[in-house]
Amino acid sequence: MGNLKDIKQNPIHTRNITITTYAIDEDTVMVEGVLRDDRLKSTYSMTSGKMIAPGVLHNLTIRILVNGPAFKIEDVEVEMNNVPRDICRETKESLRPLVGHNIAPGFTNWVKETFGGIKGCTHLNALLLAMAPAVIQGYWAHKITTTISVKELFKKSPDPRYIIDTCWVWRSDGPCVKELLATLDEAFDE
Repeated sequence: MGNLKDIKQNPIHTRNITITTYAIDEDTVMVEGVLRDDRLKSTYSMTSGKMIAPGVLHNLTIRILVNGPAFKIEDVEVEMNNVPRDICRETKESLRPLVGHNIAPGFTNWVKETFGGIKGCTHLNALLLAMAPAVIQGYWAHKITTTISVKELFKKSPDPRYIIDTCWVWRSDGPCVKELLATLDEAFDE
């Protein structure tokens, strides 16, 4: 492998995604995701051929209200502050079917099937897919802000076994899963 960092020279575009989780009550969080694309150089329009000045291409926000421990989406709100074309705003309500759905295994495929292609906005979908794991991370961060026993934590929270086989660290035959399962066994054998 080479040192790709050594050959970067002239940036032309940046994309930044920021996701923040807010505690609402003991079992509810609001997660806000922002996607911002900036063009750093003048470009030509693909449709008109006219020159477009550098600037903000996309500035999109999704807010979802999530209730645990099932990670049920109770509400969704979309803001489209900057879009390349006004017609893009026609997709603002496309994420309404999220309400009542749970963030659970299979969520990524469901999002692609429900909102993909001509059914929605590629950029909103990219942001939503980035937000899903952050919802879970943020919810757990919220739940562990108070000192309680492991047994009490897991009684009031989603079953942590959902993370098994989601990545290398949490592979079913790895040390982290063995430690997690031992902790659960110990907590519930009391």
